[in-house]
Amino acid sequence: MQEIITPEAPPARSTFAVIWPWLLAVSTAMVSVAISAMLIRPLGGLFLFGPIGILALLALVVGFLPSLVSLAVSAVGFGFLSFAMASGNAHSDFVFTYLSRLVVFFVTGVVVILVMGSERRLRQRAQAERLLAERSRLEAERAAAAARASLAALHESEERHRALAEALREADRRKDEFLAMLSHELRNPLAPVRNSLYVLGRAAPGSEQAKRAERVIERQIVHMTRLIDDLLDVTRISRGKILLQHGPIELCELVYRAAEDHRSVFEQGGVTLGVEVPVRPVWVNGDGTRLAQVVGNLLHNAAKFTDRGGRVHVTVSRAEPARACISVSDNGAGIAAEMLPKLFDAFTQADRTITRSRGGLGLGLSLVKGLVELHGGDVRAESDGPGRGATFTIELPVGEPVASNGAASVSREPHRCSRILVIEDNHDAAASLAEALALGQRNVRVEVAHSGSEGIAKARIFDPEVILCDLGLPGMNGYEVARALRADSAHRDRILIALTGYASPEDRKRSRAAGFDRHLAKPLDLKTLDRLLAELCGPARPPERVSAA
Repeated sequence: MQEIITPEAPPARSTFAVIWPWLLAVSTAMVSVAISAMLIRPLGGLFLFGPIGILALLALVVGFLPSLVSLAVSAVGFGFLSFAMASGNAHSDFVFTYLSRLVVFFVTGVVVILVMGSERRLRQRAQAERLLAERSRLEAERAAAAARASLAALHESEERHRALAEALREADRRKDEFLAMLSHELRNPLAPVRNSLYVLGRAAPGSEQAKRAERVIERQIVHMTRLIDDLLDVTRISRGKILLQHGPIELCELVYRAAEDHRSVFEQGGVTLGVEVPVRPVWVNGDGTRLAQVVGNLLHNAAKFTDRGGRVHVTVSRAEPARACISVSDNGAGIAAEMLPKLFDAFTQADRTITRSRGGLGLGLSLVKGLVELHGGDVRAESDGPGRGATFTIELPVGEPVASNGAASVSREPHRCSRILVIEDNHDAAASLAEALALGQRNVRVEVAHSGSEGIAKARIFDPEVILCDLGLPGMNGYEVARALRADSAHRDRILIALTGYASPEDRKRSRAAGFDRHLAKPLDLKTLDRLLAELCGPARPPERVSAA
């Protein structure tokens, strides 16, 4: 039996052997696409022989496509090579020749792409470094500018703090000097007062020693009162608490009276005082009391800084049609040029130590400046230097003249009130005031109470015509006493006079609102009190005549 021989079938190819070239091509294409995405740049010329080289050169000129074209061709070639090798195609030589050229093209393209990619990466890195350097430079400049601004602000803040600290040190130094001066000036009058009291206790009444001691006590009390008043007035001016009572003032008469009031001070110091006023009156609109205080302070200052045998001259004139001028000149100690700009500052003197010989708190000229400015005027000081005297000049706006009606003032016989009640918690002050009120007066009875409730009880029994009441009483104060007395029909019409160390306009308004008729500041001027009692009690009644039987 003839054996049938069938041709042997070719061995079956594995699936992996078929698809691995395609996987390689796709993977290579993906890598090439990724590289191309980063290296998008014309590759320049690429010399290859044959039609494939020309096509590759055109692809390289386009820029992005060379890697895609080469890889696509490579993928096709590798696939075809795989197929040919597997099938044993007779054209394998052609395929290998084609693929060899294709591999050369592919490798050359990859090398060119890598080289150009490296160059681009280097250029991008250099550009990034330049940008980073520029950014760093700008940031450094901004940081330097901010640092310079911070340093300038810090320096300015330090300067402000240094100036503030210096001002605080200066203020603290001036405060310490002022407190030392205040202690010195207040203690100075106490020594002669105490010595004079010792003399009065041992000298014969009415003797020359007793009279001299009395004059010393009176002068020192006036001096202490002036110091305290100046201190309070400067404080009120600085806080805007001074209220002026404006009215027409004849300046010549005001200056003449102020000079006469201070003439005794000049006589005691051996200083000649001269006054020169024009024939025609000079009118200003102002507060007569405050203007007299201004002139008095200038006179007191001139007397203080002029040695024995010196001269002080006061003049009144018209500086211009709308200004009145008061000038106080002396040939005394003079003023240094560096002191002139700050002469009117509070607590300022040419010699501000406690060893100075002139005395005073350095408030007088500051008070003058404040009061003059409240009147719309100005004040200035001039001096040629130490030992060459000084001149103080005040200019005030001229006011409208007041015509005199020629009526003579009617003088009245003072009537001394017969019953006076003093309500004062300070026993010494109450006793001394009661003695002063009764001294030299006929038919005057004075009773004393030391508390508000005691004063009301004594008023109901004693039935006084005038009640002098301290406001700062313990327990029931003076305001409550006044309201209680005004509420009592038996004492509703009695004269109530407030006695207090508080003398501001607000204090006066408060005492008047409580029911007081008058408000007197301590220490009392007994002459002023006598005039006030004569005014409030009315004219004297003529004595009754008894006809003979």
